[in-house]
Amino acid sequence: MNKTYENLVSFLKKAKDKTKVYYKKLRSNDSFNAITGAILAIFIGLLFGVILMVIINPDNAREGISRLFKGYLNDPRGGSIGFAKMLTSATPIIFTGLAVAFAFKTGLFNIGASGQYTVGLFAAALVGILGDKLNSFQWIVAVLAGMASGFIWGAIPGIFKAKYNVHEVITSIMFNYVAMYVVNGLLNSDYLKTKVINGTTNRTIAVDQNARTSYGFFDTMFPNSGLDISIFIALGTAILIYFILNKTVFGRELKSVGLNRDAAKYAGVNEKKSIILSMAISGMLAGLGGALFILGPSVYNLGNVYAVENVIAGAGFDGIPVALLASSNPIGVIFSTMFVAYIEIAGGPMQSVGFVKEIVDIIIAVILYFSAFALIMTQNLDKIGTIFKKVKFKKKKKDDINHLETKAGEN
Repeated sequence: MNKTYENLVSFLKKAKDKTKVYYKKLRSNDSFNAITGAILAIFIGLLFGVILMVIINPDNAREGISRLFKGYLNDPRGGSIGFAKMLTSATPIIFTGLAVAFAFKTGLFNIGASGQYTVGLFAAALVGILGDKLNSFQWIVAVLAGMASGFIWGAIPGIFKAKYNVHEVITSIMFNYVAMYVVNGLLNSDYLKTKVINGTTNRTIAVDQNARTSYGFFDTMFPNSGLDISIFIALGTAILIYFILNKTVFGRELKSVGLNRDAAKYAGVNEKKSIILSMAISGMLAGLGGALFILGPSVYNLGNVYAVENVIAGAGFDGIPVALLASSNPIGVIFSTMFVAYIEIAGGPMQSVGFVKEIVDIIIAVILYFSAFALIMTQNLDKIGTIFKKVKFKKKKKDDINHLETKAGEN
């Protein structure tokens, strides 16, 4: 009996030691830390949202929380159509998320994805509306025009950073407004207004049929959901960016400049060229997102349009929390975008039970904040554990001293 007990104790001790070794290996893995940080951030954000809903409207809190967690399942036409709509809304955000993530990975903060998205959208719309003579090549040229416009618009803050050391956050955020006003001004010009603007709605007219992105088989599988082959382009682009950053010399050079500009220069890397290219490629990704959005067939098969308003495109800013939540991993951007799109699509159904859809924005903001904080915590769990052990040891030592003093007093 004693031998069996000793064997059991020995087995449990070995299992404990192996678990510790395995956990230490996981702790040294950046992907594990990133995933753990993201899960913690999501949990805290959702918990905050639930508490907020209970405080705001306790009577309908249960139904509101249910609709929040159901996401696309709230769609009256069924979960499959709701899922397709979620993918449709996620597609442009994947591109802006990749734009921000690419810049992050190369040590730059591209906060100008909205402007790059807008100019890409504008260029693609012009080709899609006015380039009818291109016939079957109209879609391809429109997409390339959007990418080129985003590339150029992204390169400008990169040039300021590389040549004059002007922080890219300042220039890129300013260029969001420049892009919006330039695009709106051109669309309201005498030449373009009569050709591309619907005077009744003050929106662009839909692009030609030749310029619209193909539904592929999605129109049969998910009718009137707006989902087209852009989702495949988005997924393929994410995989391509991951490959470029991690498996090519070019990608490693860009990342080396981000990690240490002086060291990269000493190693023979042209750091100025790398900075400009990083911002330009980032802008190109955002521009591609804008192009594919405006060329999309839309939920109603009428074609997507651009409203000429003094409002910056939200898709660009949505890319920031998506990139942060994914720790700038291009593959992770896909999953973080799906999560953001999942809870964003719940905003509409929540309104019918007395909750404003901005609650979803608050949840995303909390997740954005804690995604950075949680990542820091997961990377420093060992240090936090050491601090707790020290506090516990000091408390035990103090208790022992108090016990000895009490015992001495009794004697």
